[in-house]
Amino acid sequence: MDEKFHYYNVYARPSSISQPSPRPFRAPRSRRLRTIFLASCLIAILFFSQLSLRHVHPSLPFLSSPPSPPTQFPLSPANKTGKVPLEAHIMSKCPDAKDCLREMIVPAMEKVADKVDFRLSYIGTVDPSSDSVSCKHGPDECLGNMLSLCTQTLYPNSTLISLGFSTCMISSYRDIPSRPLIQNCALEHGVDFEKLNDCVSSEEGKGVDLLRESVERSREKGVKYSCTVRLDEEIRCVRDGGKWKQCEGGSGVGDLVRDVERLYAQL
Repeated sequence: MDEKFHYYNVYARPSSISQPSPRPFRAPRSRRLRTIFLASCLIAILFFSQLSLRHVHPSLPFLSSPPSPPTQFPLSPANKTGKVPLEAHIMSKCPDAKDCLREMIVPAMEKVADKVDFRLSYIGTVDPSSDSVSCKHGPDECLGNMLSLCTQTLYPNSTLISLGFSTCMISSYRDIPSRPLIQNCALEHGVDFEKLNDCVSSEEGKGVDLLRESVERSREKGVKYSCTVRLDEEIRCVRDGGKWKQCEGGSGVGDLVRDVERLYAQL
């Protein structure tokens, strides 16, 4: 749990950019020849400058401009009143969590993200004698859970970013918490990798505190299975053992969307 993700150095900017030396010429010649020569030098300088900039950050477009939305569902401000509570309790290295997010949660969010207050919570165990946290699939899963929770904390008003990052990571749950996976998901969804790294590995234990609070929340809600979907504080559906269970009203995306819209109309 003390492992720290060290962020990667991007391509180093060259200390100097060599320019091709112009062929010496004997002056004076015609003014037209001099004009052509100066124009050629200017074009060469602009060309090599642009080439250098592309080498510095070939895969970090969001450093200079806002990231393009990586998914289709609209931005959903969280933690505001007037929305229907929707929550998924999962384990980051669980195949049922992957299916739950990809088959139900994300498709539903594409349609009703503006009507729900969404959050991901995590399932584990807290030792009452030491407050230490353990996860079913081991320390790597605890770290994956913390990465997701830190993203929600860093971007509290953007379900687009936090859910997108978590789904990306959990879609390759076997590789959690490999640095290439985490960095690629962070780049794809506009997550600041340095801030994410600091949150998970802070000496103050911020990431562990977030995990402990999330695990306690799942316990208090009586949740035991990954993935358990709760709508308006009630269990709406469970994905367990590769099957949908306890899905009163149906397990389809349209069924969940219908229920969200019905509850939203009653607010």
